[in-house]
Amino acid sequence: MKNAFALLLMLVALNCFSQELPSPYEKGFAFPIGTKFTIKLDTKDTSAMTYSIIKFEEFTQTIDTWDNDKLFDKNGEEDTIEFYFCLGTHGENEKEKEKNMQVLLLFKNRTKFALSYLSEIQTDEDGEFKETSNMGTFPGAKGTEMWPYMIHAIGLKDFKIIK
Repeated sequence: MKNAFALLLMLVALNCFSQELPSPYEKGFAFPIGTKFTIKLDTKDTSAMTYSIIKFEEFTQTIDTWDNDKLFDKNGEEDTIEFYFCLGTHGENEKEKEKNMQVLLLFKNRTKFALSYLSEIQTDEDGEFKETSNMGTFPGAKGTEMWPYMIHAIGLKDFKIIK
């Protein structure tokens, strides 16, 4: 069942990215590494929130793991969360930067809600999605999730308000 959901999630994501944005509101989507995207939450029914992808573009820069606030505009659209799913590193020289390379999911929550959500990662290019932990997201805050190994895609679903 979990494999079927992961496959369905990927097919929906690929279909949405080939269509014009915004996408239809859905419970979840999967995103490939090297992307910048913005989702808009439907907050009318907070017990079963869905979201639409309103912006999606390729993002192939390797960013500084710790100094990346400048990626996000000061203001953004209400009820949205902006994401960068990319590579990041830090260090004094190229050798240190190569050693410290990580996959990052950076996000800025522009909603008025503290949110939990489920995240699943695909560590093999054509492999299954596996659930991974996350810290959730808080109103107006920037967050960072990081992994020391390659991730080809991430699925984000089941956003819920933390009470």
